[in-house]
Amino acid sequence: MVRKDGYVMDVAYPAHFNKEIQPVWLASVANFLGSVAPDIQMPYSYCELGCGVGIDLLVAAATNPKGKFVGVDFNEEHLRLARNAANVLELKNVRFIQADFESFARQNNMLFDFVVLHGVWSWVAPKYQKSVLQIVAKSLAPNGIFYLHYMCHPGATHLISAQKLINDLSHCLVSGSEQSVQAGLDLLSALDEVGVFADQPKLKAHLQVLRKKNAAYLAHDFLTDYWRPQHSVDVHKLVAQAGVSYLGSADPYENQDALSIPGGVQPLLTTLPSPAMQEMVKDLARGQHQRKDIYQRGARSLSPQEHLEHLDCIRFQLLPAAPRSGGVRFSTPIGVIEGPAAVFDPLLQVLAKGAASFSELRQQPAFTGEPGILLQALQMLMWRGNVHPLRPEQQEAPCTDNLKQWLCANNIDLDLVPECGTAFTERGRAWHGG
Repeated sequence: MVRKDGYVMDVAYPAHFNKEIQPVWLASVANFLGSVAPDIQMPYSYCELGCGVGIDLLVAAATNPKGKFVGVDFNEEHLRLARNAANVLELKNVRFIQADFESFARQNNMLFDFVVLHGVWSWVAPKYQKSVLQIVAKSLAPNGIFYLHYMCHPGATHLISAQKLINDLSHCLVSGSEQSVQAGLDLLSALDEVGVFADQPKLKAHLQVLRKKNAAYLAHDFLTDYWRPQHSVDVHKLVAQAGVSYLGSADPYENQDALSIPGGVQPLLTTLPSPAMQEMVKDLARGQHQRKDIYQRGARSLSPQEHLEHLDCIRFQLLPAAPRSGGVRFSTPIGVIEGPAAVFDPLLQVLAKGAASFSELRQQPAFTGEPGILLQALQMLMWRGNVHPLRPEQQEAPCTDNLKQWLCANNIDLDLVPECGTAFTERGRAWHGG
């Protein structure tokens, strides 16, 4: 096994795609939250820190020709794979930089409208977390969006001891990372069989899930020496030092308190002294295990009329596996929500005929004078993987055919939707790894 600064280096991170970090998604969610997002109708810049083998950036660059994309990773093998793919695909609007975050923070002179970090923060040394915030402070453009994904309490708390055992065992073995993580899982399973976790049902259930995961993914997840869930209130205090403010979650379901937290919790939120503390209470109410925070530099809240004008310009498209009529059932982290046919049937029927703008959709009688209900319904359909915003400009994306062929040749289960600037599985659901 090979480690650098406590992070495994002898196995490549698997190809994972995350819909929430794509520019169309991020800009749309920022608008939903009542903020002025970066204008992706105009040329813009985007940086992914810890880009791995670059699947997110390859999709973004191929389907968003207005963007200029940069990926940063300290693993040269990751970047060799990413660069080879970009060359084969003839992508001219993406490049990959081999650097750790400390070096990139010192050397970078570029400004970015988007800086994203997925699957990295909770797995790297504190000095690199500090460097991430230095990059944001120095390199995020005015009005720019910073996306930060991390493990959080209380949902990830039950895994702390299990990860510690797997990681410490790996330091005693001479095998590679995949074999080491498998040995750790075997030990945990043996302990489970003799009743060690009888009073820890969440851990028992999670072990069954882990046994089915890709070994290379688990090696990157569990073998780092700096694996650490955090309390969101602490992360918010740290990130504020970079000169950005919290907008909300990249997961639109989590931005709807009326649906995502129990009703009895909602009035208690108003009694808390800070938004960061409110978010921590929401984490407790949901049993949250990961967060997908969106922050912005110089965020400007829109007036109600401005907000509606921005929403009216967003166009939405129904995705292949979506229902075409009727009510919709949502299986949420806090239980099943029955989306009423009176709301969802007219919305789905209009979108089944073709893409439509928010302005067009709110002309339906179900939404007359109720744009908030329409926005809530659209966000829930996005969360479910049934609807996606369109790119605001429909400039031709000439490299998408090449990328489709490359994905197929490399057995990567993604279907591109260039008009939305994203990708989906063959089931029609927006796909994300992890």
